[in-house]
Amino acid sequence: MKALIQNAFKIDPGSDKRDLAKTVLILLGLMVMATILSKGIFLDLNNIINLLNQNAILILVALAQFLIILTGGIDLSVGAITAISSVVIVLFQDLGLGTAIGLAVLISMLLGMVSGVLVTYRKLPSFVVTLAMMQIIYSLSKVLCGGAAVYNTLGGGEINEKLLGFFGGSFLGIPNPILVCIAVVILISLFMRTSYGHFIYAIGGNYNTAYFSGLPVRYVKVSVYILSALISSIAAILFVSRVGMGDPNTGQWLPLDSIAAVTIGGASFSGGVGTVAGTIVGLFILSVLNNIMSLLNVPPTIQPAIKGAVILIAVYLNSRKKQS
Repeated sequence: MKALIQNAFKIDPGSDKRDLAKTVLILLGLMVMATILSKGIFLDLNNIINLLNQNAILILVALAQFLIILTGGIDLSVGAITAISSVVIVLFQDLGLGTAIGLAVLISMLLGMVSGVLVTYRKLPSFVVTLAMMQIIYSLSKVLCGGAAVYNTLGGGEINEKLLGFFGGSFLGIPNPILVCIAVVILISLFMRTSYGHFIYAIGGNYNTAYFSGLPVRYVKVSVYILSALISSIAAILFVSRVGMGDPNTGQWLPLDSIAAVTIGGASFSGGVGTVAGTIVGLFILSVLNNIMSLLNVPPTIQPAIKGAVILIAVYLNSRKKQS
């Protein structure tokens, strides 16, 4: 099945590996620069762990974005889903922590399904659909909590202590947020090796060919939006554990940064190209770049412009690669 799909839809695993190697070299170059500028502090183990912890939420959301982009779409609602999930997790803890988290995950998946159905069955542009859903979800989040961050449950209770301690906890010396990210990365990597994962590549590579070849394109595409929302809700668990509140306005930076990580990692906006590993490497390129800009005292007003330029370069190079 794997070989059949690769041949039919011109999926070249070797090309992905070569692109990943180039991206890793860029990351290593930036790390050397950061190490020199920080006089060796950058490579300190505690600094690396802190870097991973700081980016745990973005890692999860970037993986969610990666799945959508792989189908040829884009999801601007990932941050909003994280926001509404954080609010639900806090407000409904009177029902039990597991129930509150389950409710947040269920709501997120339903919202993802709405986006997926509109994009797949109504053939609306994913950019427009998820932009609209982002506005709707943020509004729903504010309605739920009155527009302000919530620190207590609906019954006035406090946030579960186990949840509050989760972000700062560790297992076998590895911080919990990093363990969550490792688990999700492994699961998605294994998932992409299944026939279902190959279908996702095929849909992004050529939707019409996949459809007329008899692949369950509609089911797969809708389910990808649901899976993306599920991962974004997991990010919300880390968010609540980290800051100790549910915030209806959080995550507004997540769509841009997650898209940047995925594109820098070698994925194509037209779909069918990209890897989980590339997405992670792209995210760390972005993170190390932020560190370098801070070390060089680049004004905060200029930093977004530099990020934007990096994204444009990545998109341009990916488009050249696809054309060739």
